[in-house]
Amino acid sequence: MNQPNRWNHYVLERGIGLQRFWAHHLSKAPRRLLFILAKGFDPRMCLGLETILTLQPQINCDVSLIEFDEGPTSASWDHQKLIDKNVARLTELMEKRGQIRRLPLEVRSQDGRRVASSSAVNLFRKKADLGEYTDIVLDISSAPRGVYLPLIAKILYLLDNNHSPSGQPIINFHLLAWEDVELDTRIKDNGVEERADYLNPFRGGMDREATASQPRVWIPLLGESHRVQLERIYVHVNPDEICPVLPSPARNPRRADNLVIDYHDLLFDSWGIDPKNFIYASEQNPFEVYRQVVRAICAYRDSFAPLGGAKFVISALSSKLLSIGALLVAYDFKSHDFDVGIAHVDCNGYSFTAPDAPAAGELFGLWLSGEWEAHAVLTAIENEPSSLKE
Repeated sequence: MNQPNRWNHYVLERGIGLQRFWAHHLSKAPRRLLFILAKGFDPRMCLGLETILTLQPQINCDVSLIEFDEGPTSASWDHQKLIDKNVARLTELMEKRGQIRRLPLEVRSQDGRRVASSSAVNLFRKKADLGEYTDIVLDISSAPRGVYLPLIAKILYLLDNNHSPSGQPIINFHLLAWEDVELDTRIKDNGVEERADYLNPFRGGMDREATASQPRVWIPLLGESHRVQLERIYVHVNPDEICPVLPSPARNPRRADNLVIDYHDLLFDSWGIDPKNFIYASEQNPFEVYRQVVRAICAYRDSFAPLGGAKFVISALSSKLLSIGALLVAYDFKSHDFDVGIAHVDCNGYSFTAPDAPAAGELFGLWLSGEWEAHAVLTAIENEPSSLKE
């Protein structure tokens, strides 16, 4: 198998550049947008939608709002006022613009099992469930990792396997994420699950008895305050080799160093990691994460090939942008019939200390599939650097 390279070319914009991109995109052809949002307490929930609607007030736009109940004991219930405030803002933004469709998501099964990731996969079972839109926009700013990672994969799958009749418009798939590392540190996992598991549909072939003896390579993306999750994933994966990913460069130049200090005993004393195994990738570029991790997996795959191969597992325990990069790695390898697992530990809710000031940070936009892949949109935005990057 050759090295996967679907997103070696990519479209990534942020801040003012993202606004210019969307203004250009909306002006090129009639657009009908579906925004997919997660209902929650995060103050960033509506910021992406508000940004796009401000650019073209008359845009044809609907919203699918994911609603999930984390159970009566979830810490998230403590933030109901923030949730209500976000829903009121959403209702205000969508007044006389389009419909808000509610998508209930089952978090726990009747026997108490955590099923959020499998429920997310089933929110859209077939392409027709997405509706007749030119652009699907998934805003993950207020969505938990166990929901948005499998949901991204499912939408990509549905669009990749949609064979439209000749002449039909190509459906574009965009991601929005309001990146604010400072705010992310205020959101704490509560009631972490006792056992890790693999996100649906990325089990990485771990259940296959024929390959049970193959060595396992674990690639955890490190983020703040995830020691318990790291320990439980380590026990579940039982890796033979560990290659942690550190955010560098980052807005805080010392962030990678601080993470190494925070986890020093775990990384070096308990796990015996060789410093040469660290992978460094830009904090604000998921496609750089994608490239670096793909390169590492291919190098290990080739090294272990004479010994019968190896199994690979990624864990996304960092920012939303870095986590997207991990998902793209697993998805692209799976499309090449090579399984890479995503190990994850869910929680029963979140505690949140709301900041006094409005959300800082910046809105990032990724154009994952659609017209640009078909070479329908490869030109630069007028008077701006090209959005197509290499």
